[in-house]
Amino acid sequence: FGPRLSALALALFLWAPPGVASPGHDGESMSPDMNKMHAASGEPHLMGHGGQKFYMYPGRPTAEAGYDRIEAAYEAPSVTLYNEDGAAVELDRLLRRPGPVVLQFIFTSCATICPVLSAGLSQAQEALLARDPSTRLISISIDPEYDTPARLKAYAARYHAKRNWIFLTGRLGDIRKVITAFDALYQAESKMYHRPYTYLRAGPEAGWVRLEGLLAESTLLAEFETVLTADAGAGQQVSAGTP
Repeated sequence: FGPRLSALALALFLWAPPGVASPGHDGESMSPDMNKMHAASGEPHLMGHGGQKFYMYPGRPTAEAGYDRIEAAYEAPSVTLYNEDGAAVELDRLLRRPGPVVLQFIFTSCATICPVLSAGLSQAQEALLARDPSTRLISISIDPEYDTPARLKAYAARYHAKRNWIFLTGRLGDIRKVITAFDALYQAESKMYHRPYTYLRAGPEAGWVRLEGLLAESTLLAEFETVLTADAGAGQQVSAGTP
C-alpha cells in the first residue's frame, strides 16, 4: 500500500464483499439485509435494551460524517499492559514520557469501525511523526482475552505500523480500568458497541482532547496541529508571566 492510500480504501480491503454476511464484533454474523439497512443512512443507529441506549456502527462506515470534540482531564491508571512483542508496559509511566500522544481503543477481530480508525492512523502516521518525532501512537485492545501480543503484532503489520506506534493488551480487569479512566465505557456489555474515540494530547502536562467520529486524515492532522499549537501558546504565556 502506498503512503497516501486513503483510510477508506484500506478499511474496505478488510471488509467482506457486498451481499455477504459481515461478522459482528462478537463473531456473530449480520444478514446482508441488515448490512444494507445500516449502510444506507451512513449514520450510527441508536439502539437499546430496556432502559439502555447505545450506538451501533455496523455495515460499512466511512470517514468522515462529522465528529464531536471535547477537552477533558483523564488520569491513566497504574496498570501493567503488554505490547505486541509481549513486553510489559506500565501505562501511566508510558503516558508520562515527553511528547505528543494519539490514542485509540480497538480490537483485532473488529470488522466495522476499528479498520477505519486504524487505517486513518496508518495513513497519518508519517505526517504526525514529521510534525513531532517524539509522537507516540497507542492502540489499546478492548478484547484482551482474544488479542494476544502475537495477534496485535499481526494487526500492526497489516497497518504498516512504524516504531512509534504501540499496540497494547493485558488482563481484562486492567483493560476495563483503562476504559473507565478514559470515559470510553460501552453499554450492553458488548465490545460491539464501543465508540470511535481518538484521544490527542500534546504532552504529559497537557490536557486531553477527545474526538468522537471516523476522522479523515486531514481532520486528524488539523486537530493534532491545533493541540500542539495551543500547548505551545500556553507555555509561552506561562513563561511571559514568570518574573
